[in-house]
Amino acid sequence: MPMSAILKLLFALLLALSALQQLLHHQTWWFIQNVNLIFHEAGHLIFGIFGSFIGLIGGSLMEILVPTIATIHFYLQRHYASAAFGVWWLSTACLSVSIYASDAQERLLPLLGGDAVLHDWFHILLQLNLLQHDDLVGYFFWLAGILCVGLLVFCINKDTDVRTLFHRNTLS
Repeated sequence: MPMSAILKLLFALLLALSALQQLLHHQTWWFIQNVNLIFHEAGHLIFGIFGSFIGLIGGSLMEILVPTIATIHFYLQRHYASAAFGVWWLSTACLSVSIYASDAQERLLPLLGGDAVLHDWFHILLQLNLLQHDDLVGYFFWLAGILCVGLLVFCINKDTDVRTLFHRNTLS
């Protein structure tokens, strides 16, 4: 058995378990959340040139867009184990956005800058007249995170090394 295949499979298993642990327990203390936060804040600046509303959406958009682009890049290059990592990263971003969107009415999450800063999702949903549906919006992002776990399994199954583990004893 090729050692690289076993390591890739174990790595993917750990990623899937990590994603499920975070999603099912709403855990956002993992290091990757700090990376997500950097892209979130950068998204406000980058998309803010298109107006204040797009700037508000831009934070969560960029937080989800960056791991999505990384995943697509690795998948198209046929680096499926790396794509699996990208999908795991995307699942953590979906979780962050889920928790943030669900907090729109309550506004209990501690935000960078303290009480003086805007709660993105409060203002987004208020302007869209959807504030009363903040939990539903959050649930949509949470479900996207769960879907990412399935995509992680799909990606690692596409990996040539990993496929050899499961097709070694099949007859031609």
